[in-house]
Amino acid sequence: MRHGIVLLALCIGAGSINGDELHSLAGHTNWVGAVAFSSDATRLATGSADRSARLWDASDGRELARFAGHTDAVVSVAMSSDGKTLATGSYDHTVRLWDIASRETRFILRGHRGAVLSLNFSLDGKMLATSSIDGTIRLWDTANGLEQGTLAGHKSWVNAIRFFPDGKSLGSGSSDGTVRIWNAATRELETTIDATNAEVRSIAVAPDGSALAAGLRYGKVKVWDGSTWKVRHELAAHKGDAWSVAFSPDGKTLLTGGGDWNQPGEIKLWDPATGQLRETITATGEVLSVAWSPSGKTFAAAAADRSVRIWAMPK
Repeated sequence: MRHGIVLLALCIGAGSINGDELHSLAGHTNWVGAVAFSSDATRLATGSADRSARLWDASDGRELARFAGHTDAVVSVAMSSDGKTLATGSYDHTVRLWDIASRETRFILRGHRGAVLSLNFSLDGKMLATSSIDGTIRLWDTANGLEQGTLAGHKSWVNAIRFFPDGKSLGSGSSDGTVRIWNAATRELETTIDATNAEVRSIAVAPDGSALAAGLRYGKVKVWDGSTWKVRHELAAHKGDAWSVAFSPDGKTLLTGGGDWNQPGEIKLWDPATGQLRETITATGEVLSVAWSPSGKTFAAAAADRSVRIWAMPK
């Protein structure tokens, strides 16, 4: 998965929702490839190629904390549901679990043989799933930092993972052109979805589990029915890769972010029920990560220009 290294300014084009931009978060010194809100919507975590993760006040854009220790780019971040633990994945092949209050590393999780591209806490925060360039998904006990199991089967990089709302199933998207659904308890593969020979860059699961979306190489986004796994919509979403997808908390809006090397990037808001495009934000650089606030009132995007911006949901 190529997270762009172009240093272009992210700007909002004509006809976009520039008036709803709330904050521009400045501080990272290299591209920002990951964003994640806290469960109470008050904070935003970011990860950057400058080897740091940062925590921001989502209401006013102030930097609250900086987490340094990785020896290469931080490309994945997540916060536990209780807001006490930050997880970061890096090109240095490790995952770190941080105590947010003290800013100290609780555990360094070692085992992956390549960059850790995605990570996701289980709903109860007791398990952390991580995925890597090495083609595996690993499950960790967050209480002691010990590995609980490995899910193997993908034939290429595993770029994205997400727990389902039932807390039992885990979805994974890979450069091998498949999305796979696993039973996180038994470690067994439940379903393999063919993305039609397209590398899967990102995935998202609807809050009620009724749909799964995947962002693909060359800009398409596919939405599958969560019970039949039949394709509901195939969206020609972006000119470049669809780096990130996210369902709103009420499931009524699908947020996608994408871009291509040295080309304009975009953030788009879709109606996942009809596949209709609602809003577009045009950017001059690649949009690498998008995330919804749990309140559904705001969303954030990170880009190759080193910046992170927070917008209000358009009315």
